[in-house]
Amino acid sequence: MKKLCYTLILGLVLTSCASRTEGWFKTSDRIKLSKKEFSALDKKAEALWLKRDDKASLEQALETYKKLSLATQDNFDYLVRLTRGYYFLADAHYDEVDLKKKYWEIGTSYGEKAMATNKNFAKAMKDGEKIEDHLDKLGKREVPAMYWTASNLGKWAKNSGIATTLKYKNRIRTLVETVKKLDPNYFYGAAYRYFGAYYAVAPGFAGGDMNKSKKSFAQAIKIAPEYLGTYVLYADLYAVKEGDKDLFKSQLNKVLKAKLGPKALHPENRVEKKKAEKLLSQMNDKF
Repeated sequence: MKKLCYTLILGLVLTSCASRTEGWFKTSDRIKLSKKEFSALDKKAEALWLKRDDKASLEQALETYKKLSLATQDNFDYLVRLTRGYYFLADAHYDEVDLKKKYWEIGTSYGEKAMATNKNFAKAMKDGEKIEDHLDKLGKREVPAMYWTASNLGKWAKNSGIATTLKYKNRIRTLVETVKKLDPNYFYGAAYRYFGAYYAVAPGFAGGDMNKSKKSFAQAIKIAPEYLGTYVLYADLYAVKEGDKDLFKSQLNKVLKAKLGPKALHPENRVEKKKAEKLLSQMNDKF
């Protein structure tokens, strides 16, 4: 009887899994731009991107990068900007879960297209092979595509339910492990930051480990102490789970008092300061 119940429950979980079409070879109508038009759009996109902590500016930047991508037959750099940009759009500018999921799924597709600009990897995907078995075909060039694909897919899956999370868990983890192997410093210690969060939120049977979480966050901070998002995650995930109210307050106050750091980080760090302020206002609900 227990075996039957387990089978029925497993069946219900599996059938509730969200589905998506992978973006490796999604195509859109190409557009033609003169050199003058292309140059003007490229400059416009970059200027808007620098103000990406403003929702309207980021949305305009993404629309402009789409045009540039279509005009260049999926230039790798534009695809990476799109996958990263859609992640940031959902994370920083939307509260509604359905809209967040929509943009994270779009971001995943652009990341997959960026990975498929590697011909050897693309061939394996066309042959229907498992992604995890062919990441060795990708190199340091593809690290940004792998990381932002994993970030978008992870957020989309987590917000689509346990069945979807289980379906994509291994793929996401393998992508981030490959990033860590090829470029451990990428995006301010992003791989270590990911594992800091992963070890904090995962249950023990799925690899959760608070000691590993603490060490991973510490390594991310060592690599890039100027990236404020690491402190926010450390407070929100590690400190809350450990019930360490003093650590929670100290990390978030550190964010509020910190300078914005390098100019390239100003948009992200401005957003993280807002997150820190919001989390502090919720402290009594978290402890």
